Amino acid sequence: MHMETQTGSKPIGDFNFLDPALLDDPFDYYRALHEQAPVYLMPETGMYIIAGYDDLRTILLDTETFSNNLDGYGMLQGENWKVHQEILEERGWPDLSTLNFTDPPTHTRYRKVADTIFNPKRIAALAERIEQLCNAQIDCFIDRGECEFVSEFAFPLVGTIISEQLGLDSGQMGQFKKWGEAIMAPTSRVMTVEELRENAETIVEMQQFIAGKLDERRKDPRNDLISALVMARGDDGEELNMLELQSLMRQFLSGTYESVVTMISHGMLILLRNPDVMAKLRADLSRVPDFVEEALRYDSPVPGLARVVTRDTQVGGVDIPAGSIVMTRYAAANRDPAKFDDPGKFDMDRKNRAHHLAFGNGPHFCVGRALARRELNLAFTTLLTRLNDIELARPLPDPLHVPHALLRPMKELPIRFTKIDMA
Repeated sequence: MHMETQTGSKPIGDFNFLDPALLDDPFDYYRALHEQAPVYLMPETGMYIIAGYDDLRTILLDTETFSNNLDGYGMLQGENWKVHQEILEERGWPDLSTLNFTDPPTHTRYRKVADTIFNPKRIAALAERIEQLCNAQIDCFIDRGECEFVSEFAFPLVGTIISEQLGLDSGQMGQFKKWGEAIMAPTSRVMTVEELRENAETIVEMQQFIAGKLDERRKDPRNDLISALVMARGDDGEELNMLELQSLMRQFLSGTYESVVTMISHGMLILLRNPDVMAKLRADLSRVPDFVEEALRYDSPVPGLARVVTRDTQVGGVDIPAGSIVMTRYAAANRDPAKFDDPGKFDMDRKNRAHHLAFGNGPHFCVGRALARRELNLAFTTLLTRLNDIELARPLPDPLHVPHALLRPMKELPIRFTKIDMA
């Protein structure tokens, strides 16, 4: 059974949140936070990190005090962000906050549109196609007896599903990956002016492509997300304008891609490190949903996001002044020993495994969570039906993850296996 090493936690001030090694393996840090300072002002970022489960849940439900109304994309970039925004305004469409960086009632208007599009009927109808795509990806490498799991299974599976739903050609997946990365790049590190210029050029390229697709769907609607967006109406009965459509498409592209790729990759890593869990699932595939929920708790695909504090307040006995930024650290809350017994242990028999905050909570509860769960459940059911004796093909890179404060992308996961004869 793989577990993180128990360290007796070094002093919290000895950690640096921006250290790539910490972002690669943050669990000792989370343990130290729980033991010493569940609400902690990080000197290296100036943000308060929130690690406690109950504190975090309270914050997510109180959008009046803990607002989403901040420039989440450009927060790290300071004055240089103006360069990025000017390029969008001149040649594309400026940023408009719709879902991610708004509060009710503005958020409610767009959330209704998104919920209409990601409705249970649409998700259920997708199941057969997702299963087909899982099998098609496995067909590409099964006879080799090995693959690089992130680039050969997780990414093309998720990329194809989203491409098809957005009405894009899945053959353009490389392009689509480039756009997804460009959307999230400014949230990962401070960029130079030149890098921000290049980033803005890539976003404009994406916007022009999307604008063309939106025009196509107005004339010739299909059964895809772009058509549903074009046909959607706000509370006022008006169709969404181009700025609103661009913003929502941008969020669907970024929000539904990297996090699910990460979760599928981490799910496989958990199986490799816990052969007893893999054996349990093989013996009873009806346990895959239990595995998925515990995996979401154990290694959350979106470790944290940011909120701005609108008035002087207190969290967990700590005074937080108005204007402060709080980092809602879902991955730490999901390891809170006050909520989850022995949180560093992977236990799919855990009674409260589904109480995790991997998809957030409150008004900003992840709009794509039903689709993500469907993808994860079908992916692992199909993989375990077709591949046996799965193991690491070679040592993992060190560090394993691309350093990122808000995401947890894995560089690679080389596996080998034997083929299960389906005859």
